[in-house]
Amino acid sequence: MRVGAVRVGASRRLLSTALVPLVAMVSACTAASGSADEAATTGGAACPQPDAVTATAPAPSAAGPAWEQVFVDDFDRCSLGEQWGTYAGSPGGNPVGTWDESMVTLADGTLRLAGERTPTGWVTGGVSNYPVTQTYGRWEVRMRADPSADLSYHLLLWPQNEQWPPEIDFAESVSAMRDEMSAFVHWQSAGQNRKANADIAGRFIDWHTVGVEWLPGLIRYLLDGQVWAEVRSADMVPNTPMWLGMQVEAGACERRLDWGMTPCGDDEPRPQSADLEVDWVSVYRPSAEFASAAEGYFSPTPGAIQIGE
Repeated sequence: MRVGAVRVGASRRLLSTALVPLVAMVSACTAASGSADEAATTGGAACPQPDAVTATAPAPSAAGPAWEQVFVDDFDRCSLGEQWGTYAGSPGGNPVGTWDESMVTLADGTLRLAGERTPTGWVTGGVSNYPVTQTYGRWEVRMRADPSADLSYHLLLWPQNEQWPPEIDFAESVSAMRDEMSAFVHWQSAGQNRKANADIAGRFIDWHTVGVEWLPGLIRYLLDGQVWAEVRSADMVPNTPMWLGMQVEAGACERRLDWGMTPCGDDEPRPQSADLEVDWVSVYRPSAEFASAAEGYFSPTPGAIQIGE
């Protein structure tokens, strides 16, 4: 089940030449499929389950009449399952760290993608939802991130055919305090690779639901169910099948320097390890009633950032 070269950077194209997603078995349990109706315990081992302290919010079963849910995962088990693969190898263009399946774990009803500084360098986790590939739809992820100047996180849609661009990044951050999040779109025009982005402030060490709606000529970026930025362009918006990737990467301080951003400061947190936690993932496709239920989708959303060339 090889996915091939997968996007591993933030707003720049960083392809891995050694990335092979594995069907993750992150504990001594039997693999679960990732569907919402699976048993919460498997094999002979009991999974730590969410309680009143660790639980965040239930996974949704619907997103209004315009959308039909095709996949949901609340991670209430102890193995990743057949609907996911883990990243392995060195991110192309990023010599600071490597990906390893050991940095992907499930416990207390959450998926944890970790980054850890080891004697030989940073090791981080990433997963791909490549079996759930489609053209157009809605993706939502309930997540939070630990502060870290060294680690960044990236939630994105990646093309099934591995031909980059396009790419849709709906939540990524190199912000040490997790007080800012970016959205990007990558496309090609006249043989040139192009990109555009928008940024939003927030407190992303707390739980939020981030997402994206992707339709012909339209991308709408979501935060807690509200559209905060959008792309309206037939040229910029992809039309090839894509799947969801979620990843933690090392080298955020180096990326900030490369990209002309404010360098990492002495007062910024630089822990030896930090996590991106995911409570649930939900994927939708346009419903049979989309045309009548989505009135207003193709007019600019009041207050949303309009991302253009």
